[in-house]
Amino acid sequence: MLFVAASILLAFLVTLGSARWLTLHATARSASSQVMLAALSFPLVALALFVVAVCVALISMSRGPDLPGQSEGMPIFAAVFFLIYAWAIGAIVGLPTAIVAVRMFRPG
Repeated sequence: MLFVAASILLAFLVTLGSARWLTLHATARSASSQVMLAALSFPLVALALFVVAVCVALISMSRGPDLPGQSEGMPIFAAVFFLIYAWAIGAIVGLPTAIVAVRMFRPG
């Protein structure tokens, strides 16, 4: 349960920070563009972590498995489920947060 709460909080904070940055530095963009970019921030962070996790799994397994029958498939399989979970959290938490944050931070 702690993992779910931490990931929801992280999605909220990443989206909030992204909305703040976009409203300060990308002022020429429309509000809907800022909302979509802010909402995509957490899924993009999750995608970057996924790429790092897959690379680490492949590199560590290229040295040879620690245990007989161990392969790089299971860590990558777990990372895929983490990625899907992060995208769902990003959609459920990130989109409403982005809408409210852009409205709150946008001048005028």
